[in-house]
Amino acid sequence: MTLPIDRPLGSNRLPGLAAVGTLAIGLAILCAPAIAGAAQTVVYPGDSIQAAVDAASPGEKIVVMPGTYMETHGNSVAVRIKQDGIRLIGMPDGDAKVVLVPGPGNLHGILVEPDDGEPDIEGSRIQGMTVQGFSRNGIKLEHVNDFKILDNESIDNLENGIQPELSANGLVRNNLSYGSLDSALWVEGGTNVRVIDNVLHSSTTGLEVTISKDLVIVNNEMYNNTVGMGLYHPSAASEPALPVMEDWKVLNNYIHDNNLTNGAPGGLAALLPSGGGILLMGVSGNTIEGNRIENNDFFGLAVVDFCVALTGAPGPCSPNPNWSGADPVPRNNEISDNEFVNNGTHPVPPWHPLAPLAADITEVVLDPTANNCYEENSYATYASITGAPAPQACP
Repeated sequence: MTLPIDRPLGSNRLPGLAAVGTLAIGLAILCAPAIAGAAQTVVYPGDSIQAAVDAASPGEKIVVMPGTYMETHGNSVAVRIKQDGIRLIGMPDGDAKVVLVPGPGNLHGILVEPDDGEPDIEGSRIQGMTVQGFSRNGIKLEHVNDFKILDNESIDNLENGIQPELSANGLVRNNLSYGSLDSALWVEGGTNVRVIDNVLHSSTTGLEVTISKDLVIVNNEMYNNTVGMGLYHPSAASEPALPVMEDWKVLNNYIHDNNLTNGAPGGLAALLPSGGGILLMGVSGNTIEGNRIENNDFFGLAVVDFCVALTGAPGPCSPNPNWSGADPVPRNNEISDNEFVNNGTHPVPPWHPLAPLAADITEVVLDPTANNCYEENSYATYASITGAPAPQACP
């Protein structure tokens, strides 16, 4: 969800921790030649990660040894990758992490993005890195096909922690991200992306999804956010809507205790009420199944018409400056086999216009043709803006 911060990094393109395993592996890394252009380059404390990246050939593996790294080149991005197939692998050893912190002029941590006019990057892997304290984004990929973001930590990167944007065929797994004023993890414009086993907390939105298709979001934990998971209408994105934005499978996640006071400085993110488990707002054709959702003070799951949430009336809701033109009504979503416990018991602020609808499951949809369905869920409370007594069963 966009904040009032200028988005461009190195491009104005159109949208188009794990420990070392064995001593033998560790010795092989330590003995590897630090020669640019070889199959592998090793970076040690005091070296420049960006210099190793700049000297690397496509497909090269760059291994970064434990230590704290600060780039002094003065660019807005600490580490920028433009080549195909670069594998940037941090090698933390127990408590000794590979930490990237801001140097002079650095606003963003790691960015994988081609230059203007260049084709999408093919193949990228970011693993084992701790990226901490940047004023904008921690780890961001844009226009990348076939990517992996694995075993990283994003700490107090104030815009977004981890953000694959306009990228396809990727895996985001086993990352820890917290302390962002927008989203701990944001999948924006993703196609065929798997988001698995991540822990996301202490941010405005834990996991945000916009303008994407064919996603699997499974076995993640979200807690101590303003909203645990936000499945948001394309008008909440920084990129234009896509022709198809559906088939998000949200399976077996643990979403609990998301009652953090909203600290976003402005934009749509600042409008989110505290206490939300899953906010499904104006998106269609998705599956919410097998999740445990508990102890969220405002709602466990809210299925909401985007324009009703924004203006109190059905759409279109222009002249909202973020209006995409996409249908604001959430349609044909299947919500099944979820367990809701102790949600909607203490909405904050109590004067919020939707506070009377606080519940385990809240539906704010006026269109009778929306056809969202609910089946085999365990819940205590349900509330609808239309006063409907119970959710519609699935066919």
